[in-house]
Amino acid sequence: MRRRLPLHNNKWVRRLHAWAGLLTLTLMLLYGLTGLWLQHRAVLPLPGPHTEQGSETLPLAAPLADVDALRTLLRQRYPQAGEEGRVRLTPPQTLPTPEGSLTLPARWELRMLDLRHSLMATYVAGTLEVRVETQQANLAASLNRLHRGMGTGLGWQLFGDLAALALLLLALTSLFMWTKLHGPGRVGLILLLAGASGTLLFALWG
Repeated sequence: MRRRLPLHNNKWVRRLHAWAGLLTLTLMLLYGLTGLWLQHRAVLPLPGPHTEQGSETLPLAAPLADVDALRTLLRQRYPQAGEEGRVRLTPPQTLPTPEGSLTLPARWELRMLDLRHSLMATYVAGTLEVRVETQQANLAASLNRLHRGMGTGLGWQLFGDLAALALLLLALTSLFMWTKLHGPGRVGLILLLAGASGTLLFALWG
């Protein structure tokens, strides 16, 4: 009768561990370097994130009809603005004043963002101008956005999902191979609990 190999001795577990490590190698190096850079930029002589801010007022020949018109205007004026972020619509509001009721018109806010550029456009319904605030990020700020997944496209998000799955495979295969490579399971369990407890403590009170 053929004897079955234990799971930690299975060559496919080791292969999955190696493949997942290769897949996430560049991403983990990127996250590690940007994390160290951002975490210690106040202590080490490293340039920190910085954005050049600007503002502009766009005159209009006629009031904008809807948010789509505002979006089209911004795309024409700022083709490098990046993907569209959140859109905030504030409906008209009626407020009491000593002279009677005051009605504030609707307000539209639209944000566009990529790794290097971002803008926030504000338009008050019925008026003839759009106020735009722009930001241009330096290399450190761009890496910060990349680290946090801000201003990235669908491709980076899908790659991040694949990398997250690969990290899960790394963790699971590491558990399976522990006994074979580093000693008894009791020691591994103790180290696992110690690492989990330390992570929670630093996350909550660090």
